[in-house]
Amino acid sequence: MMAATKRALALIARGSEEMELVITVDVLRRCNVDVTIALVQEAEATSTGNTEPLVACCSRGVNVKADTTLQAYVEQQAATDDGLPDAIILPGGLDGAKAMAQAPAVGTLLQRQAKVGKLVAAICAAPTVLAAHGKLFAGRRLTSYPSFREKLQADGYQWEEPAASGSLGRVVRDDNLITSLGPATTFDFGLAIGAALVGQEVADKVAAGLLYK
Repeated sequence: MMAATKRALALIARGSEEMELVITVDVLRRCNVDVTIALVQEAEATSTGNTEPLVACCSRGVNVKADTTLQAYVEQQAATDDGLPDAIILPGGLDGAKAMAQAPAVGTLLQRQAKVGKLVAAICAAPTVLAAHGKLFAGRRLTSYPSFREKLQADGYQWEEPAASGSLGRVVRDDNLITSLGPATTFDFGLAIGAALVGQEVADKVAAGLLYK
């Protein structure tokens, strides 16, 4: 396999939706994207009650181990040219999204990413994280889990229902912002991010290998 040329950062917190994280990361790694999973908090209580470094107990009790913490990632990347990945990925899950919305480090990173026009991708409840951090991308077209429609519209976003027959699947893309509905649309979400980073041809080959289409 060729060396990865694109980098993505996937955030995780206690209560993140595990399907939306793991499937997205898996799809992108199949697209040869270098994906780092970063834990927003320093440590998480697992489903068995233990506290382990880098482990998050997700929304359905599945424990997922991150590669690093967000703080450590930011400190490490500060030595690079701009310290930013090619894409930042926010999985849903109500409690996970709330944790990200309340984390100043997440807001700072997202604001920097948006300022330079790099990709931000959010699914399910995660578009509310954008609204919480200064209404990032306000005025843009997006989607989310349907129960957040009115809130996002009130925050100035153009919420829309993605067409299942569209070229991106059940995903809305507005320039450097990619959003999707929820767990069942995670493959569409991951493949759309992959296409944005490494090209539609690569994403199509990955989809075929997954027997997705």
